[in-house]
Amino acid sequence: MPRKASQQPSATLQAIRDHAFTLFGRHGYEGVSIGEIAGHAKLSKGALYWHFPGKEALYLDCLMRLHAIFNEHIFDRMRACGDPVTRILMLFNGLGNMLADPRVQTGVAGYWLTPMRSTSPRVDEAQRAFECTSREVIVETLREGVARGHFDYQDDLEEMASAIMALVEAIILPLRHQEHSEVNTMLSVLARTLFRAYAKSSDLVERARAI
Repeated sequence: MPRKASQQPSATLQAIRDHAFTLFGRHGYEGVSIGEIAGHAKLSKGALYWHFPGKEALYLDCLMRLHAIFNEHIFDRMRACGDPVTRILMLFNGLGNMLADPRVQTGVAGYWLTPMRSTSPRVDEAQRAFECTSREVIVETLREGVARGHFDYQDDLEEMASAIMALVEAIILPLRHQEHSEVNTMLSVLARTLFRAYAKSSDLVERARAI
């Protein structure tokens, strides 16, 4: 029977989580076995099962860790800021900072690989909940920007929010091997493009150059 994880994880539990996070990030759910994770952590499978009841529980733990990294760099910072223009700029800056985070340097593309067989409903629910709450932050930001007269999205607001959410997820994958300065340049171009298309003031476009 698995032991409940303590508030302060032991070195063994942390090793399991770290190796599992890396392996799932590289190979996806189906590309990794419990035995491989245990081997990388220099443990027996029995020792791993002492902490987690199975691969789905461990994968969910890693997925939630990835969501927490997104929130740390992007969405929690946006939620804490009152100015919608600054929040949009925080989104692009946060992406750049996340790409420089050592925790994603080994790759996280595996979390976007669709398993041949479905994982547990809890995994699917966790991913949907993350995407839903993150998208809500973006929608609220865009709506407030319109309400304050900064942007005019006309009928594109909902679609723009979905496009930005897709960008937030997808940009982590191909750009993580780029130099930080190169990433910031590309993110600045994307931000200026967004502002040129929808901002109602040229001053706002200039603010995007600060990324």
